[in-house]
Amino acid sequence: MNRKLNQIHIEELRMADPRKAHPEEETLELYALGRLDEPELGEVEEHILICAPCQERLDEATEYVGLMREAARNVAVAPVQESVWKRLFQLDWLPMPAPALAGAFAVLLAVLVWQPWRGTAPGEWQQVELATMRGDVAGPVATEGFSLDLRLDARGLALAGATTQIVTADGATVAEFPALTEGEKVVLKYAPGLRAGQYWVRLKVAGETVREYSLAVRTRGA
Repeated sequence: MNRKLNQIHIEELRMADPRKAHPEEETLELYALGRLDEPELGEVEEHILICAPCQERLDEATEYVGLMREAARNVAVAPVQESVWKRLFQLDWLPMPAPALAGAFAVLLAVLVWQPWRGTAPGEWQQVELATMRGDVAGPVATEGFSLDLRLDARGLALAGATTQIVTADGATVAEFPALTEGEKVVLKYAPGLRAGQYWVRLKVAGETVREYSLAVRTRGA
């Protein structure tokens, strides 16, 4: 969806019902980057949980963040003789018009200045099917340095109000999101990616874990 038309649509929804408070594009992009803090983080998660249009917008924002990171990586490896800033603002290598890109690009640059760039910052998405419960550590495997598109087998579960949670092997919470469903699967997109190690992905309803999946993350080339 064209980002400018999308913003107009959001404003129309606000005029129709100001209580809806749909998040701005920049807010969703920060959420996809994992850079949104409380209390705004909780408000956005609560809204996305019940708002199907914003769930679709979050998918677009997550995909867009991946595009921007890939673009930043392309700029980083550009030939020395070519000005990085000239290449950056020329924008002819991105599949979006420059005017529509300017606002979100400024937000991404602010995030990169605010926190040093990770050495293994994801620029590619890896889809992983999760159907293995805890207890079988030799389950699905992902690769360090990739943005993760996790597909959880949720057959037979009532998912109203469900959330997804990524935890480390010792139980520390890495991230938690509203559960987005596609058919009998729950989709969890985590743009920052994970370091190598053992993780568990929990599917929770009303605060209770109803299903848990093993996820091993290996180093590149391992």
